[in-house]
Amino acid sequence: MASSPARFERWFQLILTMLDGHDHTAIELAGTLGTTRRNLYYVLRLFRGMGFRVVHDRTFYYIDPRSPFLQRVASAVEFADDEVVYLHALMSKLAGQDVMASVVKHKLERYYDIDHQDGMRDMRHLSDNIEALERAMEQRRVVILRDYSSPHSHSVSDRVVEPFLFQGAKTDVRAFEIKSKQNKTFKIARIGRVEVVDTPWFNTDRHREVFTDMFMFSGEEQLHVKLRLSLLAHNLMLEEYPRSAPMLSREDDNHWIFEATLVNYVGISRFILGLFDEITILGDEGLRSYVRRKIAYMSRY
Repeated sequence: MASSPARFERWFQLILTMLDGHDHTAIELAGTLGTTRRNLYYVLRLFRGMGFRVVHDRTFYYIDPRSPFLQRVASAVEFADDEVVYLHALMSKLAGQDVMASVVKHKLERYYDIDHQDGMRDMRHLSDNIEALERAMEQRRVVILRDYSSPHSHSVSDRVVEPFLFQGAKTDVRAFEIKSKQNKTFKIARIGRVEVVDTPWFNTDRHREVFTDMFMFSGEEQLHVKLRLSLLAHNLMLEEYPRSAPMLSREDDNHWIFEATLVNYVGISRFILGLFDEITILGDEGLRSYVRRKIAYMSRY
């Protein structure tokens, strides 16, 4: 009888063989295992007990890539649905000219059961929309977001926009909406169909990205502020807002300069008012005016 290490090595090789995407008969698998078909069937029963979904299709055997055991192993590195869509679309584009891309594409289809999964129709639809938006951005073209389902107005309508930026893992698209003359973020999954039209962008100077500052406020406006902090204010800034570290520079032994771009004055004014005798506002004038208004409002009490 084979030793435990040798036996486990053969079992592992059998598992890999049954996951390689090809059809294998019992005789072939018994050869891989180096044993009889009777003993193979015994091992396959053990695999089922361990959480492998062993599929017997006509005269062939394979392990379902979505088996519970494999799901547990892969949970730490498994791709989200939108990531699968992105990778599969990318590999599909390259498959005709790159052998490795074809291999990766096949593995994605095998592992995520792309051809049979009920939700794959939606994933393909999402992939088509992303591809159309990519093409529109490359060509700087206007698009019509057909049947866009808005979560805010609870309505479905067509939106004529100039798409210029993907956000997240290509789950959202930033675009200038021509009718409202505003930059908006659209969920790609809520788009019925992307229609690229033969009209070039004509509002490029109005395109604005969404900026998120150190206080986690998001918006298009970017305000530059500059403060002189005491050692106490410097230390508290780092404790409360670790992301501020790159924005701090030493002025002398007792003072630090804080310079940052912010969406609004809400977060920074709260910090200033809490340490008003430890901070000097060096800029901008808008921040000084905002803090003065806050002080005037508080003086009523």
